[in-house]
Amino acid sequence: MVAPGAAPAVPCGAVTRPDALADERALVQRAAAGDRRAFEQIYRAYARAIFAYVLVPMLGDKDDAEDCLRDTFLSAFGALPNYQWKDPGLYPWLKVLAKNKARDLLRASGRRQRLRGAFAEHVDAFVEEGNDPTQDELEREQLRARIEAVLGGMNPRYAEVLRLRLLQGRSRDECAAALEVKIGTLDVLLFRACRAFRQACEKQGVALAGEP
Repeated sequence: MVAPGAAPAVPCGAVTRPDALADERALVQRAAAGDRRAFEQIYRAYARAIFAYVLVPMLGDKDDAEDCLRDTFLSAFGALPNYQWKDPGLYPWLKVLAKNKARDLLRASGRRQRLRGAFAEHVDAFVEEGNDPTQDELEREQLRARIEAVLGGMNPRYAEVLRLRLLQGRSRDECAAALEVKIGTLDVLLFRACRAFRQACEKQGVALAGEP
């Protein structure tokens, strides 16, 4: 059953453009009143088409599309009590929700990539590349120590998300689980943490790249 907080799997089977459900308006009214069985019927009817025809083409990545599919239907579940019925049915409304979620993720992804690059450049600014392997290892040790010194002076929450996501390279899902936050909250937290790291570097006189 699809419910708030759940991560629904994409239904299996051939993808076809969906027709409106029989008695869909009554089904929507039941779902809006909190009937999760009714909402599950809506999900099973439309989720795969939303995934295949809207999210995958927009995002180009199935994992991101699954994230957006989950967020779309969780948002739909919460928004249905205020939904005003319009012909030909619920599917166009769900498509709009899905497209908005995809656009949000694309914007967040762009920020993440810029910030990851900026973070790497900030880190590289601590030391210059050397030719002696022994010296390189020493510099890496010094670099790690200086990074930790910067992180140690930051908000612990910001330092932790930077360690998990950018230094350890953990997935977004792993980071969100470790920090006990939603994916969207993780993205915001990472954005703010990178900005805080940049400011901490500036205070220590580290040469910085351009604005992310």
